[in-house]
Amino acid sequence: MPRRLPPLNALRVFEAAARHLSFTRAADELNLTPSAISHQIKGLEDLLGVKLFERRQRKVMLTSAGGRYYPALRQAFDQMNEATEALKAEDSSGSLTVNVLPTFAMRWLVPQLSTFQKRHPEIEVRMTTNVEAIDFNRVEADAAIRYGVGGWKGLTAKLLLREEIVPVCSPALLEGRPKLKTPADLVHYPLLHDVNRPDTWRQWLTAVGETGVDPDRGLKLDTTNLAVQGAIQGLGIVPVNPNLVRPELEAGTLIEPLDFHLAVKGGYYLVYPEGRENRPRLKAFETWLMEVTAKAEERERLHDS
Repeated sequence: MPRRLPPLNALRVFEAAARHLSFTRAADELNLTPSAISHQIKGLEDLLGVKLFERRQRKVMLTSAGGRYYPALRQAFDQMNEATEALKAEDSSGSLTVNVLPTFAMRWLVPQLSTFQKRHPEIEVRMTTNVEAIDFNRVEADAAIRYGVGGWKGLTAKLLLREEIVPVCSPALLEGRPKLKTPADLVHYPLLHDVNRPDTWRQWLTAVGETGVDPDRGLKLDTTNLAVQGAIQGLGIVPVNPNLVRPELEAGTLIEPLDFHLAVKGGYYLVYPEGRENRPRLKAFETWLMEVTAKAEERERLHDS
């Protein structure tokens, strides 16, 4: 005998709205409008012949019928999710999509990626980039790399690289200018800024005890990568994580005129929703990534010692 179930979309909308007790938050999760959520709920209530929600001032609450219906639906969706994850965990080949911060992708991950491809030619890595907070309900990605301090709710977060900053510039910038021997000498040099990290110069200058240099003056650029490119072109000095400019430092395109590395709170993390830990492709990528970042951290420790 065929099952007579309400439309899956309507059930999915109800489960999200009941879990959040908010049409607005359900809309954000499902990438719909609140009015679309309300329309789906109304259609489901008409089909079932019962009221599932009631409005109380600015809140929505489950009715007694909705309260009985919700646990069974949540269990059903949890079981479907577990079955899907288990199925994906059986397949070690195929594609892996990783959403990465643009500068980290360009300056660090892409140059390293060939070693992963040699180790795992059966896995096709697809890389997308953006700087927004990652929402796996909206972004098609198996994992992401983000900057922060960890502790993202509902996400597994593995620290890759700790954040540290050191001023770097082109050696050509020093030609014909007063000598740059101490932080106080920065008053004679242009400063470069990544607008996404507006306090970096202030943090570094505070750490070295320099109060005579304005940490806000200078050229503001949209990304770390643009600020680094500006430094390479001789536009000024930029404080940056040395891991992101290691090739330029080794080639001499950039130098550290004031060799003071400041460790700051935060770092680059591999993040993915809890429950994906056993997916073979993701596990392979995580293992490789932890290895190469550990080597990079060790190089920096040897440099600093």
